[in-house]
Amino acid sequence: MSKNDSVSETVTQTTRFLLTSSNYTIWVLPMSAKLEDIGIRTYVTGVLKTDEKTSADELAQIEKLNVKAYSMIIQNLDSENLALVSTTLPPSNHFDGKALWSLLRRKYAGSDLAARSVALDVFLDLEYEDVSTFCNSIRLANQKLLLAGIMLDDQVKMMIMLRKLPREDFRSFRDIVAMGFSTESFEAIVKRLESYSVTNKISKDNKKSSIEPRMTLHTLAQPSSQPSDPTPSVSPVCVHCKKTGHRPTNCWVKYPEKAPKSPHSSHYTHYIHASGELRPIDEHCPQEVRF
Repeated sequence: MSKNDSVSETVTQTTRFLLTSSNYTIWVLPMSAKLEDIGIRTYVTGVLKTDEKTSADELAQIEKLNVKAYSMIIQNLDSENLALVSTTLPPSNHFDGKALWSLLRRKYAGSDLAARSVALDVFLDLEYEDVSTFCNSIRLANQKLLLAGIMLDDQVKMMIMLRKLPREDFRSFRDIVAMGFSTESFEAIVKRLESYSVTNKISKDNKKSSIEPRMTLHTLAQPSSQPSDPTPSVSPVCVHCKKTGHRPTNCWVKYPEKAPKSPHSSHYTHYIHASGELRPIDEHCPQEVRF
C-alpha cells in the first residue's frame, strides 16, 4: 500500500457523520453506503433473509459482518442516540447491527401511527424564512413522509408548498406552476422554485422589506387612532340635571334655548316637576328636564 493510499484510508476511517435527532434522513445515506462497502447492507436493512437453505459458512460470514456493522453504526451516533441505545436496546441484541438499525429506523422513520403523525406535522408546520432554507427543509420533510410510508400525491404536496410562499414575492411563480407545470414531480417544482428565486433575485432581505412597510404604517397610524375627543360607550351623567343621555353642552336645563320649540311634538309637551309629577309644558314652565 502506498503512502497516499494509507493517508486516504486513515481519513476515511476517522471521518464521521453523527446521527442527531434531526438529521436521520441525511445520515442514513452515507451510513447505508458504509454498510454496502463491507457487504452487509442488505442483511442489516432487512432485504436479505436467512433460512434453512443458508449455508453455515454464509451464516458465519453474516454474523461476523453484522457485529462489524453494529460497531460502525455505534461510532456514528451522537450522545443522545447513544443514550437511546443503551436504555432501549436489549442486552441480547448488543453487537447486533440489524437490531440496532431497526431500533433507529423505528425511532426516526417508523411507519406506525405516531411516527406517521409526526412526519406529517413536520411537513404541514414548515414555515418560510428564505428560499434556500425553505427548499432544504421541505426536501427533508418530504423524505420523512416517504420513510414513514405517507404517499401523498405530488400535486397535493405542491399545493401545500405553494401556500407557504409569501404571496408578494411568489405570486407569479404560483401562477406559472398552476398553469404549466402542475403535473411535474415535487422535486422538480422545488428546483424550479430555487431557479425562480435566483432569476428574480429573491432573498431573505426581500421578505423583510415586504414586512417592514406594514409595520411602519401601523406604527404611524397609532397616534391618529386615538380620537382627540373620545365618545364614551356609556354617556356620563350630566353635571347640570344629573341625568344621562346627552352631553352637558346640550343640556336643555342649562341651555333651554337649545330645546326643540315645535308645539306639535308630543315628545316635548311634558316636563318632570321637582315633585316627580309629569306636568304639561306652558309658557311659565320652569327650566326642568324635558324628555
